[in-house]
Amino acid sequence: MNKNIKVICFDLDGVLINSIQNMSIAWKKTCSKNKIKIPFSRYKKYIGLPFYKILRNLGVSKNHKKIFTAYNKFSVKENDLIKIYPRTLVTLKKLKKKFIIGIITSKNKMRTNKILKKLKIKFDFIFTPDDLKKGKPYSEAIFKVKKKFNVKSSEIIYLGDTEHDLKFSKNSKINFLFAKWGYGSIVGKRINKINKISDIHNYL
Repeated sequence: MNKNIKVICFDLDGVLINSIQNMSIAWKKTCSKNKIKIPFSRYKKYIGLPFYKILRNLGVSKNHKKIFTAYNKFSVKENDLIKIYPRTLVTLKKLKKKFIIGIITSKNKMRTNKILKKLKIKFDFIFTPDDLKKGKPYSEAIFKVKKKFNVKSSEIIYLGDTEHDLKFSKNSKINFLFAKWGYGSIVGKRINKINKISDIHNYL
């Protein structure tokens, strides 16, 4: 890994915040309201992708906007269930003194902004699917980061917790760190992994 890192990008769910209970309840209520019989265990496999892409992967072929509206409503209602992982705020404040830091998430902009109020830190950039033509795993967000801050791909690192985040990093040709405390698992691949967020300092 190139240690000349200038920009640190973070996934949100499973990396900075523990939102799994929020998502589980929101999905179950959404399914009940829309008469969908898809367990959260299937939905969970696609966390890290934009919501509409998750629906397509689950085989849901219609009423996407209606389903999204319901999910969004239930998720916001259960916002208090979302918790910030230990040491996250301390680590982010330290990193911000030396690096450009930002978020690239598949959560929509409205919910992202509500959650970021909990973090009480100003990020240098935030990209959600609402800001992009193509969200993760496509590389558009990284293209925008490179252009905005005049940096190279090799000077950017992404901390994520799913195979989708790894694919996004590969597509973008940037460095990748796997957050072992998150929602996904990556087996049989040589990637750098960390056990807690403060361990990121070892790769910078």
